[in-house]
Amino acid sequence: MSGATVSPRLDLQLGDHVCAFYNGGHTDLDNIVVDFISEGLRARNKCIGFIDEHASVRDRIPSDLIVRENILQLFTEEQGYLMPSGDFSSDAFIEALDATARSVFSEGYERLWLIGDTSVVMRSKVDPKAWFAAEAEVSELAPRYPQFIMCLYDLDLYDGETVVYVLKTHTRIFVNGLIIDNPYYLPKRQFLSEL
Repeated sequence: MSGATVSPRLDLQLGDHVCAFYNGGHTDLDNIVVDFISEGLRARNKCIGFIDEHASVRDRIPSDLIVRENILQLFTEEQGYLMPSGDFSSDAFIEALDATARSVFSEGYERLWLIGDTSVVMRSKVDPKAWFAAEAEVSELAPRYPQFIMCLYDLDLYDGETVVYVLKTHTRIFVNGLIIDNPYYLPKRQFLSEL
């Protein structure tokens, strides 16, 4: 499914699992989220975001792009990544992503654009090995559906070792407004053997 460029401005390909880094504060984060969601809405695709500051994003989305009820859904990071108990489960997270994709396509959408800030991982003290095992699984899940998944990492929260894990678990990288192939990516089995 991957390989066909379907978003010329961002050079997104179906099945992409992209990482993007930003430096603290909401301005950089909001810019990335607004651009990604606006691109998806222009294509009349379903867009879902896991971000804590909904208003700062929603207020910048042109209202004429909201052409269908619930075409854009924004959830907190806790709602997107954690179980109701506040714990993180890799299996539950992957099952929820898979169920979300199936639901979106049963509603008649052609594509899903999913973006999430991962700061909750640090705030909730999620086990890094469990988190990155899940990220490795997302890279395997993403190409199963016509979707784009972008994970956002605040460089003020993550150390160098963690950034290496981010790079090893995402097939592509968002750099200077472009999405490029990630030379550091490792397939899930290889990554887990090194974890």
